[in-house]
Amino acid sequence: MNSKQIFAVALGLQSPWEIKDIRIEETADNIIEFHIDIKFKRGSKFKLPDGSEGSAYDTIKRTWRHLNLFEHTTYLHCSVPRVKDKSGKVKQVEVPWARKDSGFTLLFESFAMALIEREMPVNKVAELLRVYPKRIWTIFNYWISIAYSEDEQQGVTNIGIDETSSKKGHNYVTIASDLDERRVLFATEGKNKETIKELREHLISKGVLPEEIENISIDMSPAFISGIMEEFPKSSIVFDKFHIVKLLNEAMDEVRKKERREHEIL
Repeated sequence: MNSKQIFAVALGLQSPWEIKDIRIEETADNIIEFHIDIKFKRGSKFKLPDGSEGSAYDTIKRTWRHLNLFEHTTYLHCSVPRVKDKSGKVKQVEVPWARKDSGFTLLFESFAMALIEREMPVNKVAELLRVYPKRIWTIFNYWISIAYSEDEQQGVTNIGIDETSSKKGHNYVTIASDLDERRVLFATEGKNKETIKELREHLISKGVLPEEIENISIDMSPAFISGIMEEFPKSSIVFDKFHIVKLLNEAMDEVRKKERREHEIL
């Protein structure tokens, strides 16, 4: 097995795609880069999403950033074929190693997302992968938008709502969770009653009617209470155990202090 075959296996290439050339280049900053040229076999037939199939009408040169090989920045290059669809329009073929209109391979994007899922800040991910943070945000926003649109929330009946600080200072995010499935349903900036209205609109967009929500667990925030009474009038408000116990402990502590002041023997 030669080097081209090894790289083809590493990239998961299958017919009609194959390695044309592998180049190692050094930049002006003395940085080593791998450049892998991919080609397709002459006479190959390609399929489009609409079912059209045909030979290459022409090609467009494309480049994608790939995962580092041996710690060196790596790029894939390919003259991507274009095929006429059923209407006679010329459309670019989708390559198996990258999604449409992306400048990164799927392996690069999946690795970037894996790092983010493990709570690594985007700026750190960008630094590690040697790209601008904005490009990582583009990857993140694309895949999150897909997950968001495909998320099914029908059948939700019990919701927990709480706020948390998004960063230092008075910057809050309100989070709504499915208490039965133990997963986040919705998140938005702020902690006022408008966040409850936004939650209601979100649930409706996901096919969940407000009257289907039976119980909503919250702390004793007046804003949350007011918002729920307006937006989810048929739901029961349940104050979460943590805040009830906290208030009981505070009340007990006040009683203890009062008794201590009145009864010296204590």
